Amino acid sequence: MGNTREVHPGLIVAGMTANAVFGSHRMGAVFGGMLLSGRRAAELALELLGAGG
Repeated sequence: MGNTREVHPGLIVAGMTANAVFGSHRMGAVFGGMLLSGRRAAELALELLGAGG
């Protein structure tokens, strides 16, 4: 979840893609990590859209 962030204006990476982009290791518990990373990506998207978060 730590690598879930905006990497280019308007482009948010999450989950295993975020780890691949930043050269990190694969997530341990994939489903739980993906769920939390997706939630964080949604929060970031809402912030970028100005809808709060």
